[in-house]
Amino acid sequence: MRVQGLKKIVISGNSFLRDFSIGIQLLPIIKKYSENTEIHWIGSQEQSSIVEYIPLIQSFTTFDNVNESTFDETGAVILLSENNDICKMIRDLKIPLRIGGKTSWRYNRRLTDVINTDNVSSLIEAYYLLLSPLEITMDQCFTSKDIIDVPVQTFRGVIKKDLNNLLFYPYRENAHRAWPGIRYFELIDTLPKYEHNYIIGGFEDEGKALKFTSPELFRAPSVKDYTEIEDLEEGLALIGKSNLLITYNTDIAHFAYAMGKDVLVVSSSAETFYLHNDIRKVITPDASCIKCVGDKPCECLKKMSIEEVQEEVNQTFHSN
Repeated sequence: MRVQGLKKIVISGNSFLRDFSIGIQLLPIIKKYSENTEIHWIGSQEQSSIVEYIPLIQSFTTFDNVNESTFDETGAVILLSENNDICKMIRDLKIPLRIGGKTSWRYNRRLTDVINTDNVSSLIEAYYLLLSPLEITMDQCFTSKDIIDVPVQTFRGVIKKDLNNLLFYPYRENAHRAWPGIRYFELIDTLPKYEHNYIIGGFEDEGKALKFTSPELFRAPSVKDYTEIEDLEEGLALIGKSNLLITYNTDIAHFAYAMGKDVLVVSSSAETFYLHNDIRKVITPDASCIKCVGDKPCECLKKMSIEEVQEEVNQTFHSN
């Protein structure tokens, strides 16, 4: 395999946490076929805060700090998203393998390997295709649930060790209206009263939004309010202590999956391209939900049956 002769691979990612959480699935594949290859990741400042919990990434540089030394002894660069500045730099440095997705002709000619990802059905499949110049074919790709070492923190009074801890995690900003907190309340009301411990997690702004739209959710005695998470690290630690994450936040869902946690994503079918194939999900039947993306609440998600989600929750615990 071509990958086995490479001392160092640089992966230039995307500034979105969602794409980062999906992209890290490439790491165990590369390491499986070339254990001694060093992996250097280029990403955002927000991503750098959790890289210390991803041992398969040996070094990390933010987009603002990339320079020629970033690519010292590099045999291959994989660009998960178009980045003209980095593409020009690695062309001038004559990096032997410059791999990226097909975009404009000017961008393509700077690459040694241009991959057409137009016909893939998910983002993870597009990322897998980018490994083909390393002679890793898609049938050799696999998903891993042991990528992130969970930060160690305690949550006294929040986590109940003798119960199943279900963590509900809202979406950031205005999209919390996509599957409003009232639906959380309805779901909790249908589940066993003395088997599960229910936790509402999130940042302060997310908590305020939920408390404004669904105050009754926080009045239920079985619900713990933990909408005071200070940063992503603390969020990962809380997920690590829980048994099941229920969310429509795809960023958090993929991080939880990479940590080996059970995840259930409630989402619109318009978002399935950005959902890992192996994640348990309940999605709307109509892809026209794309018209709801943005500040508008998704009507299809609001109509989604509680019974659909309840069945998936029960199956998760039954399969375990």
